[in-house]
Amino acid sequence: MTVKNQMGPRLRGLRKDRHLTLAELAKLSDVSVSTISKIENGALSPTMDVILRLCEGLAVTIGDLVNDDRETVTSSAPNSRFSPARLDDGVMIDTPNYEYLYLCSDVKNKRMIPIIARVKAGSMKEFGDLVKHGGEEFLFVLQGSIEVHSEHYAPIILQKGEGVYLDSAMGHAYVNTTEEEAEVLCICTEQHPPNEQI
Repeated sequence: MTVKNQMGPRLRGLRKDRHLTLAELAKLSDVSVSTISKIENGALSPTMDVILRLCEGLAVTIGDLVNDDRETVTSSAPNSRFSPARLDDGVMIDTPNYEYLYLCSDVKNKRMIPIIARVKAGSMKEFGDLVKHGGEEFLFVLQGSIEVHSEHYAPIILQKGEGVYLDSAMGHAYVNTTEEEAEVLCICTEQHPPNEQI
């Protein structure tokens, strides 16, 4: 079943596991105490930028922050993991610009993060500032049409069945170009897991 509004309890748990006060996490993540408190209490849905800053402050991956703590399905063979992405299964995070459904959230320490997203913003004015984060991503349009904006390239329009691969450290944004719902599959990698040597 889809897990909604899980970000708050998970964030609080990770913060307390690290013996951090709200003020200490605020300093580490450059996110205000009031914003962190509102997220933890389910009163605010964080933007992707805030989620990424919180991950950095906690030294965790996005996958760790949205993991729903169910038992990961694994085999005894080395390096083998197996987790089906069932209909209506995953962790839902609703932000002003996107509604994210994080798939296979039971798998910890993933090298890639599969996400189904509904693109909500209809213009760059509505979207706001471009978003940057570590890693790379591949986006594939499942339904509707979107316009991809980036800081180094002219905007492009993608229709159903089209995609784009980009460096996530480059500012970027996806906006819906029609009145219809736009849905995308996004496969993201993180720059590298926290505390891992490259």
